[in-house]
Amino acid sequence: MSGTEGVEGVLSLGLLEPTVVPGLDKALLELLIVFGVIVGAGLVITISSIVGVIRAVRRRRRGGHSVAAVVLAAIANAITASWLLYWVSDDIYHKSNPINGLLAINFAVCVLPLSWLIASIRANARLQD
Repeated sequence: MSGTEGVEGVLSLGLLEPTVVPGLDKALLELLIVFGVIVGAGLVITISSIVGVIRAVRRRRRGGHSVAAVVLAAIANAITASWLLYWVSDDIYHKSNPINGLLAINFAVCVLPLSWLIASIRANARLQD
């Protein structure tokens, strides 16, 4: 093995090694955590809204009431409404049209807690009649 072959071997190994970007692993971890929290919150609100609507309809048929269901539905409604307003204000801030596909998706997510809130209020109102 001569001197030039050793240098070529070292150079080829250097080209195969990945370059390190400082702070990339931390940024990717933070991004993964943020997306995980957003997706997790969306799933929790969607599933709880569906279950809440079903329970409110059953409660209305039975003649029962639950103030906690109204409070939970109002909290879920506030979370999704603030999410919708955030994206609309972000579109307006960046001078883009807020009426787009993302608005339709966010509005669809807002409809579930709103229907839960309406159903739970109707179940409690039936008891007072």
